[in-house]
Amino acid sequence: MLHRFISTIILAFTCMVAGAQGVCTINGNIQDCSLNNGEKIKKVFLTRTNESGQAVEVATAKVKKGKYTFKYNIAQDEPALLYNITGFGEGKSIEVFVEPGEVVIETESAACPENSIATGTPANDTYAQYKAILFERAKEVADAVAILEKERGKEWLENPEGKREVKRIEAKEGIRTESQILRFLIDHNASPMTPYVVEHVLLPKLTAAYAQQIDKAISTTLHTHPYYLSLHNKVLASDMKVGNELPDITFATMNGETARLSDFRGKYVVLNFWASDCSKSADMIAELQHLQSIVKENLDKVVIVSIALQSDTEAWRTAVSGNNAGGEGWLHACEALAFESSVAKLYKIEKTPRIVLVEPEGRAVSLDMDIDEVVMRIEQILSGDLYYFDQVKE
Repeated sequence: MLHRFISTIILAFTCMVAGAQGVCTINGNIQDCSLNNGEKIKKVFLTRTNESGQAVEVATAKVKKGKYTFKYNIAQDEPALLYNITGFGEGKSIEVFVEPGEVVIETESAACPENSIATGTPANDTYAQYKAILFERAKEVADAVAILEKERGKEWLENPEGKREVKRIEAKEGIRTESQILRFLIDHNASPMTPYVVEHVLLPKLTAAYAQQIDKAISTTLHTHPYYLSLHNKVLASDMKVGNELPDITFATMNGETARLSDFRGKYVVLNFWASDCSKSADMIAELQHLQSIVKENLDKVVIVSIALQSDTEAWRTAVSGNNAGGEGWLHACEALAFESSVAKLYKIEKTPRIVLVEPEGRAVSLDMDIDEVVMRIEQILSGDLYYFDQVKE
């Protein structure tokens, strides 16, 4: 009887732990609930950003005496990701990593939610330490400027000499802070915060070679995390040339399935960026159809991926069906944001058509090849002549 009782307790405890592993509890405390318009904040909303970059509301909480609580069930296998708590008006929000555990968010003023600090779980604790570095920089700059104002006066600060001195102080503290941040990120290279901050804060200031070094320094435990994959793609895109690995784009095919360029590793990929207007070129369509006939005989070696960059998806579908384009070995997708899509930006596509030839390891054979040359090169490769080998070998 005792053994059965103990077993029951252990089972119940195990179930409780397993259930808690998928729940993120967020307890917020706002000291001053006044918004910029004078009203008191009454509700807050937990939102996430979907794959299209749109904010999606996933939970609502009432604010009572400055306190609010979210209990959010995390989807199975969802990694720690940044969500936003909104409802503060003017596009302001609180950033918080949603991950299993209890998060505590302290907010001094509802009018300045961006200064909030979230702690209690691993990613949030690390992010809070990173923010502390930024706050310290702002304080150092403010203190230095305050000393100047006391010594030389406010009028001096507003003249050209004073403005130059303030910029010098900001630049000095900026360099010091960026060095400190870089060291901090490398020391915390297994936190999902690290690739996120590198991409959104540091990457625009780094050379391609330096960015590659930092990319390699990030823990391999993050290599399947969305933030690392996004950073890695940006790093690859910063040095895109023949012989280099290409960014691993994701796209929705015409039949509604999601595919990635890396799904075709082991095959040559003819990556065809186009628009329905391109289908008016009879020569191009004829060459593509000829290429497809070659592909059908070599499905284990070659695939065509055509990605239309246009907002008119109906015109795209009509062009595909009207030209008998598709079938085995020929996938179609459409990016409705056209040249503003993440795919177009990663590959720096500014006009169509443009054809990229990819070898089986995901490296570029050519970044801009005419369709007739593509057909010739594919035939050449399939005959055993790997003409490009010296360009892409490591």
